[in-house]
Amino acid sequence: MNQSYQNKASDQICKIQNDKKLISFHDRLRAAPNTSYAQLHAKGEFSENNHKVHSLIGVSIQDYSNGTGERNIITRFHLAPEQIQFFLTRITAGFQEFEWSISKIFGEPDQYGYSTAQQFSISRHSRTSDGREMKNPWRLQIVNGRGIKVKNRNGGSYMQSGSFQMEKNAFIQLADIDLYLLLKRVDSYISEWEHCIAQPLITSGKELLVNQQTQRQQVQQQFQQYPYAA
Repeated sequence: MNQSYQNKASDQICKIQNDKKLISFHDRLRAAPNTSYAQLHAKGEFSENNHKVHSLIGVSIQDYSNGTGERNIITRFHLAPEQIQFFLTRITAGFQEFEWSISKIFGEPDQYGYSTAQQFSISRHSRTSDGREMKNPWRLQIVNGRGIKVKNRNGGSYMQSGSFQMEKNAFIQLADIDLYLLLKRVDSYISEWEHCIAQPLITSGKELLVNQQTQRQQVQQQFQQYPYAA
């Protein structure tokens, strides 16, 4: 094996693939600033390159059933770590039927008013429409495209109904054990990441909190001693 390939770093946590499709999960976790140390995960408190930073898990589904290269369809979506853990509970709880979906729209609109839009869905159905038992009952699907972003009253945004335009679409069907193995490994990685990030972040955050409390107390004491100094 090529030595440079062996030494190449990768953020891939795990994957499953067959002769036609692949699904992989990637580390997009980011720590919260020490001003929000208790939540561990970043949730938009700071920005990089004009984008608010969120702690996420990347998901990619590839469909190369029609060939590789330009024919290889690659779709991507980002999930919150808690969403990954929620899906895992659906498997361990033994849900026979399950459906869940989410859509996102972000980025600046292009010259036609369209922004980047993505859709993710996961479902489990134990039988087909004609009653046959499903060998691979789990279906995960990612659709990438564009849509018109609309601002809401709270300052957030949503996709205008009927504006979504699909560009790429890929899905994969998995057995219970395959999806469990994937999600369990991602869940384990999230837990280990939290353990690694927790000690320095919490220590820094608590020190900052104590310093701020001390400064406030000093200001209050000075005001009580010299209430008319200002």
